[in-house]
Amino acid sequence: MSKCQYIDNIDDPRVSIYRSLKSKHLEREGLFIAEGPKVINSLLASGIKVLSFLTTEGFRKSFGSRVPVYVMPLKEIEKVIGFRFHRGIMAVARSPRKLELEKTAGRLKKPLLLVALNGVNDPENVGLIARNAAAFGASAVIVDQKTYDPYYRRAVRVSMGAIFNMPVIYVDELRSGLRILKDKFGTRMIVTSLGPKSVDASDCDMGGNICLVFGNEDKGVDRDIIKEADEAVRIPIAKNIDSLNVACASAILLREAYLKRQSGKIHSKRR
Repeated sequence: MSKCQYIDNIDDPRVSIYRSLKSKHLEREGLFIAEGPKVINSLLASGIKVLSFLTTEGFRKSFGSRVPVYVMPLKEIEKVIGFRFHRGIMAVARSPRKLELEKTAGRLKKPLLLVALNGVNDPENVGLIARNAAAFGASAVIVDQKTYDPYYRRAVRVSMGAIFNMPVIYVDELRSGLRILKDKFGTRMIVTSLGPKSVDASDCDMGGNICLVFGNEDKGVDRDIIKEADEAVRIPIAKNIDSLNVACASAILLREAYLKRQSGKIHSKRR
């Protein structure tokens, strides 16, 4: 049964948490914001614990709930969240438990297709990569401390809820985490790089346990990680363009891996 509560004052303490949209407060508390009907449907289907909803009268009956549903006039909600509110409904939920690398990798179905993010500091790119990873059957996403949390509001939004069914592994330092994957699970590290030794992505062996590593939009993957990689790959593009957006690059390489692994064509053309 829905616990509907009407609120007409933006200073009401019951909705104070929704005023934390632009701060690190939610992350420290182990909470995140989801917004929009499609994302919230995915959230509810995932079984992640929802604490409350904030919505307008028009959306009040759209989501049955056993947690508080706060209903406010549209203009008041816009004052709370600080921008025009188009999506009709928001929710506060409890972030899933942060997964450890070795334990999680041991439980995942093999062969592994992992995606690692190294200093990806745009939350929308993080969300898009999570969505791409889910679309092409990745086992999990690994994020280092320099990468935006995939449960940041904008990352959740652009993932369109795909993040709710994608294991997220948190590591303090990516290089040591990748070494664990290599030593204990025989995982090959494939990095994106424009260096002279990089090969065309279509020539790369993507069979077995692999981890695709994507770096910062400006700096790319850290040099110490590139040095330890089993293979560096590039995506051929027009000469007058120096690089692709990291989320676009992830879609192309994940599709390449998906098609090769589905068809069994996993060996390099050079072999």
